Parts: sequence; C-alpha cells; structure tokens
Amino acid sequence: MCGITGILHYSRLLDAQQRVERMAGSIAHRGPDDAGFLTRADVAFGFRRLAIIDIKTGAQPMSNEDGSVWVVYNGEIYNHRELRRELENRGHHFRTDHCDTEVLVHGWEEWGEALVSKLNGMFAFAIWVQKSRTLVLGRDRLGIKPLYVSNTQEGDILFASEVRALHASGLVEERMQPEGVLEYLTLNNNWHGRTPFAGVRMVQPGTIEIYEPDRVQVHRFWSLNFSRTTHHRAMGVAVESYRDMLLNVMRRQMDADVPVMSYLSGGIDSTAITVAAHRLDRQVQAYSCVFNLDNVGHDRFVDERDYSRSVASALDIKRIELELDNDALIDNLDATIGALEYPRMGMGYVNYLIARRVAHDARVVMSGLGGDEFHGGYVGRYAVTPRSSNVAGMGLFLKWLTGRVKLKDRDPFMSYSRNLNFPINFDEIDEAFTPEFYRAAAGFSGKDAIRDLLASAPSRDPWDVVMYADCQTYLHGLLVLEDKLSMAHSVETRVPLLDNEIIDNALSLPWNQLCNGETGKIIFREAVKPWVPYKIYAKPKMGFAPPDASWYRGSLRLWIENQLSEKNISRQGIIKPSYIRRKLDEHFSGKANHVVLIWSLLSLESWCRIHKIT
Repeated sequence: MCGITGILHYSRLLDAQQRVERMAGSIAHRGPDDAGFLTRADVAFGFRRLAIIDIKTGAQPMSNEDGSVWVVYNGEIYNHRELRRELENRGHHFRTDHCDTEVLVHGWEEWGEALVSKLNGMFAFAIWVQKSRTLVLGRDRLGIKPLYVSNTQEGDILFASEVRALHASGLVEERMQPEGVLEYLTLNNNWHGRTPFAGVRMVQPGTIEIYEPDRVQVHRFWSLNFSRTTHHRAMGVAVESYRDMLLNVMRRQMDADVPVMSYLSGGIDSTAITVAAHRLDRQVQAYSCVFNLDNVGHDRFVDERDYSRSVASALDIKRIELELDNDALIDNLDATIGALEYPRMGMGYVNYLIARRVAHDARVVMSGLGGDEFHGGYVGRYAVTPRSSNVAGMGLFLKWLTGRVKLKDRDPFMSYSRNLNFPINFDEIDEAFTPEFYRAAAGFSGKDAIRDLLASAPSRDPWDVVMYADCQTYLHGLLVLEDKLSMAHSVETRVPLLDNEIIDNALSLPWNQLCNGETGKIIFREAVKPWVPYKIYAKPKMGFAPPDASWYRGSLRLWIENQLSEKNISRQGIIKPSYIRRKLDEHFSGKANHVVLIWSLLSLESWCRIHKIT
C-alpha cells in the first residue's frame, strides 16, 4: 500500500523531477517507509512506500529485466503468486522474492492490456513503456484505490493517489469546481470521476488510460454485469460452496509480511470477516468503535457494543474498544476533511478515529465493507422497489426517479427515494442555492445524472437496477472514504467481500438466494451461520453511525450554529443562509431529521475554510 505520483511532459519540463519530489512529499503519510523516483526525458515518477509485502526487495519504481517497462503502484494483487508462476513458466526472470509489484511489469511485457483483466486485487498503477514512450494509468474494477489526473494547458499529464499531490506540483491551481460541489450537495457523493476541484478528476474504476505521443485511449476492462440464471444449484449446495469460497478468499487476502487486524462493528459482515481472519491467524485483534450514550435519545440503537463484545467473548478474540464522546466531531472535523481532501458521504470522523487507533498496533486491517451492495443487503430499498421487470413498470420507475411523473406519497417509489439520503432535495434547489452559484454550476444536473445512471444499467430487472446504482455510486463513495481515512494514518484497509471471486459469484446468483424483500444477504448469512453467534446471524441490519441526531440537537447545537452562521455561509456564496436556518430549526425542534444535510454543510464549511474558498 503506497502513494504514487508522476508527470508525463514529453521533454517540456526541465524541473519535472523536483516537482514530482514535492508531490510525493505531500503524501508521505501514504508511505512513511521509503521514497523512490524515476526520471526520464519524457516522464517522472514518484513513490512513497508503506511496506506490507516483500519488505526487503519490494522498493519502487520497479522495472523489468532490461528497464524497458517501469511501474509505480498502490495496492495489493492477491493472485500475484499464481501470476508469477505463469510468467516464470513463460521465461520471465523475477528479481524480487515475492513482491506483487513485479508481476505488473512482467505482466505488461507479456500480455499488454490483457494484464489488467487477470488481476484480482485493489490497485492504482502507472506503467511507463520506454520504447513507445507510453504512459498507462489503471485502476481496479471497483475503484478501491484512488487515482487522480489533471491535464495542463501545455498538454502535461499529472497523476497522483491524492489531490494534494497534484496541487503540490505547482502546475494545478487550487480552486473550486461548482459542478462538483453541486453534485455533492444534491447526491451526497461525487460520481463518475468528478471532484469539487477545478481541473481534477479520478480515473474511472475498471479502466485504463493510455497516453501515447500522438493519441490518448481510454479502455474499460471490466463493467458490472449480471449473469443470473434460472438454472442454479440448490440452496444447501450453494451455501457450502460459498463458505468454502469465502475462506479461500480470506486466505489470500490475509497474505502479508506484517500483522493483520480486523474491524468488528457487531454486524454480520465484520463479524464473519473477523472470525475467518482469527481462524487463519490467532494473533488477529478486533477493533470496535462505540459511542457515549449519555443524553442520547431515539438513536441509541446505532451503538452495537453489546454485539461486538459478545462476538469477542464467545470466540475468545482480543478486542480493542474505542469510545467516542459527543465532542469527537468538534475536535476532528477539520482533520477528517483534510484527510478526505473534499467532502464525502458518511460521518467520516468515526472512520478517521478508529483507523488512528489501529495505527498504534498495525498497518493492515480487514473490513466488511462491500458486503451489502452485491448481496442485496439494503433490504429497505428492495422492499419498496417493484419486482416487476416489464417494460411499462420499469419505465414508470425511471420516470419517477428522474422527476418526470409525480406519485402519491404512499407509493413505493416515494419510499425508495427516502432511502437515498440526498442532502438537498431536487425540488428545493431554487430555495437552497444562491443564483450566482447555481448559474456557475449549470453544467451539472442531479436528475440527469440519475436518469443516465439508471438507463445504463445492464438489466431491466428493477432489483438489478437498484444493485447496479448502489455499486456504481454509493459503494465507490465508501471506498474512497475508507482509503483516505485509513491511509491518513498509514494503515491499509482490505475489503475481502469485494474480491473478484465473491463479486462474480454474487452477480450470478438468483435473487431468492440474495434477498426476499424482508431478509438480505441470505446466502451470506447461511454460509457464515456456523461461524458466528446466533444473535449476530439473526440480527437485522442496523448500519454503523454515531448518534448524531441527538448530539446535533444537544451538546453540539451551539457549535453547529457557529459553524453554519450566516457570516460563514454568506462568505461561501453557495447556499442561502435562510435555507440553512430553516433546516437547522426543523432539526433542533425535532420536526425533522436533517443529519445528512447538516453533516454535508459542516463538511463543506470545513473544506472551504481549509482551502480558502470564498
């Protein structure tokens, strides 16, 4: 796990190496163990290393035997041992002992673009092919590892694991992109590579970008697609097969030359991952985050300490518990947004703090993230979505979601909408945003983004469409958040439930083995039932979040009022102070729960302050 940077300039920059050194220095937290650089006439690479695999011989940048292919890479290739054997059988000579990075240079030399389809892992890489003067940027299937790109007016291509490195180059101006801000405030996320920084985008998941002297190519090597069939194995057989598969996945994802730990929230995903990890390595410790419940009201249910404690006790797993007080947000908002680089979905300060605690003991932690999206875990969304896949029904679904038809509140489509947690509703845009900002952001429409997303789904089954939307948007947002907030503390988070084998399997399963509208993750639950305490197996999905609804109304109210004061909001020129005042009054009085909106507004205010955006 590392940080990568670089500039492709084709001999235009005489000081490219110095700029790349500054870029790499700005992300030293991603790799405190070592730094490495490559300088050629056309390109410069920078690298910061967090040593996890092959600690002695795994330094980067790394090349093939004759130095004609070079790579800098961030991530883990979990099938690198199998690929190494195949490449050695084809005559390639490896200089490292067991480094997964070296598979990339020999793999590109042997297979070219076909290499990326063979990789099972999380990765963002840059490959330089000297003979053809070609730069290749690639990102894993789901975008577990981030990779940002910026193009200068002179034609230079800059890339980095984090935005701050692009700005550190001195070639990318640090200013706001209104469309990206509008996207975040309406969709609670940034989709399809957009960021709120002008001139900065992300390489799309499952994509490689190829930069040659005379052309640029973008190729998608993986797209989410469904292969469900009516001819499937009986449930009992499928469950046994799934359990074996999960244990094999855990074996390869536990591969490391340093200790591996596990998050344990108390839900079935993190419990199963923790138990499997502990079966494979008795030294695995579990880490749980809980919340001070003094003066907490109806949202006490978000605290799952009793569940995580029971798991650790029943299975004799050492567990570290971090309890957060209600002032944790005050003390860590700016640090969290600084680590994230720009506002993201979810109450990220919790992730920031638990990763910081893990960093005291280890550099690798396993997470259950991703278990819901591909296994029908968000039951509420499926429960209110019609199962009919007929054209008329699907057409109505699409029209409703894009605001082209109005349906009564009792209609299931309306219930589905409430599950999406958008901060600012589309029908409140005129009331919420200043005219000046909205004109500047006119290039983005949340309704159009949703329409285009749903229309691009590779299935007309409404439940497939819901899954597709979650995986293309919500999941990617969570992955970017997890990467940034763990790597801020030099901790690598692994997500075994997003292993290629598990994803491919889930996309082939019939819906009756995934979700029935009342219970989600059916096959997963049955597969791990022998591993986990019954109370975890039978536990309904709760989600993991602090009791912010109560905290916002109580101990944090005065601080929130100050952060979101008319003076601060007016300085931004983005949202009307009157809109925020009304929403705060509704929340404080208990009339409505605006936790998602308030978090988004606090994050935006912190971001504007950190980056001096006014």
